[in-house]
Amino acid sequence: MKEFLEGRRLGFAPRSPLSFVAIGLGLAVTLVDFMAWFGWGARDTSTFVVAAQWLAVTTFVVICFAAITAVVEYGDVDREDRGLARIDEAAAIGALVLYGISAILRSFELGQAAPSPAPFLLAIAGLVLLIVDAGLAANLYSAREWEVLEDEPVRERHPRRRAAR
Repeated sequence: MKEFLEGRRLGFAPRSPLSFVAIGLGLAVTLVDFMAWFGWGARDTSTFVVAAQWLAVTTFVVICFAAITAVVEYGDVDREDRGLARIDEAAAIGALVLYGISAILRSFELGQAAPSPAPFLLAIAGLVLLIVDAGLAANLYSAREWEVLEDEPVRERHPRRRAAR
């Protein structure tokens, strides 16, 4: 499992792409919040509130996977990069907490015309942490190269015996 989370079986570290996907989702949450606040494109903005809540939950799930990979990657980082890896890990966990609280607060406001300022500002703070996190993850893990893993055969293959005639 550790090899999968580090990307050895995939051929690339999934840490950085997960962070950039989370940034895209975080930007979508922010855009939908602005659409709800200013009433862009609809008369009834409660649809935007529901969409922003689901986007926040999706962002939370993606950040959860990114935070798990950050914790796993920390154990395999060179000594000189441990400080940056610790900051990366803290930023991922901080964004996870911020988007989790934002999603919980949004779930209580689904009938409102627009989200209250608290979940919106928590999402903005989480987005800032995600940007820091993605930059660090891209610099730390994108160019990583591993030794080639040897594939172990599932079972040994023996030549078939031919029946005596």
